[in-house]
Amino acid sequence: MLDALVEQPQHIVEAYIQKDGLMAVIDYLKEVAESPAYENEIILNSVFIAPEVLVQLRAATPTTFDFKKLIRFCEELDDAYRRGNYLSSVLLIRAIMNHVPPVFGQQTFGAVVSQAGRSVKPMLERLEHEARPIADLHTHFLIRQRESLPTKNQVEPYKGPFELLLQEVMARAE
Repeated sequence: MLDALVEQPQHIVEAYIQKDGLMAVIDYLKEVAESPAYENEIILNSVFIAPEVLVQLRAATPTTFDFKKLIRFCEELDDAYRRGNYLSSVLLIRAIMNHVPPVFGQQTFGAVVSQAGRSVKPMLERLEHEARPIADLHTHFLIRQRESLPTKNQVEPYKGPFELLLQEVMARAE
């Protein structure tokens, strides 16, 4: 967890990111201190979104759109993924995909994918055709006698395409 933190923050945004990362470490240590027997069951991963991408997103100054909710979605996605909360992670990925189409001048993420350039399109298609169905499965299925939960393996493959999506959002919003 500490490896993801910037050693010497150069900007105030990096200092806030460092603070958020340190708070996650503190929360983890409190959990372990309160229940040492539980220590081996606490799942901690690296972040879902590379810290430098979040720094860029926070530092972006779009003129047409307010990134406040997008940034919060991303922070919560990172926190959920880090803690092994994959159900929340897939739902947040889907929420972000539903949130950003106006930046691309579109109403739906499917329309964003269809108008994407040749190099970006395959990555965005992975989100639309693979990540979205996982989230939809867990969102729309009613309670059953036997449930299955999303796993790290179901969420992790979408790190790269998701970061690319955020970079495209920032490029379009400048």
